Amino acid sequence: MSLGISVNPSLCTGCHLCELVCSTYHFNKSSVELSRVIVYKDKASARFTPTLCVSCPGMPCARACPTGAIIENKQTGMPEVLVERCSSCGECVKACPYMAIRFTPSVYAYPLICDLCGGDPQCVKVCWPGALTKATTLSEKFRGAAEARSIIAGMISKYVR
Repeated sequence: MSLGISVNPSLCTGCHLCELVCSTYHFNKSSVELSRVIVYKDKASARFTPTLCVSCPGMPCARACPTGAIIENKQTGMPEVLVERCSSCGECVKACPYMAIRFTPSVYAYPLICDLCGGDPQCVKVCWPGALTKATTLSEKFRGAAEARSIIAGMISKYVR
């Protein structure tokens, strides 16, 4: 089982290759709106911050799901959305402490959560600056995710009043 992906926000250039390879891998379509990786943009500072699921202990997204549509994938340890059970209510998105679940019902009817591409994360392969790498320790994974969360929360508070 993989430890997941480590994020180093300071290395992200905003090229969006991670989002494009993710959507191509899962949907055979190049679209950032179909990506399980989310790159937040602060246009004022030209700063880009990637985030994706880190498979939190206790999986708050799964606990928040009223239909039990999110389960732990035994192969990867990542949350998995069972679309046949999902009501598309968005409660999982609200529960995610890392703002790492993409849900745009007008584009795709169900939440998109990183699944590590079945254990071979494609985003890591194309991230030439090294903002996304395979995590070597849990502390590395959660430290990067916490830094990204802090940056994203700052962006949101700056623009949403």
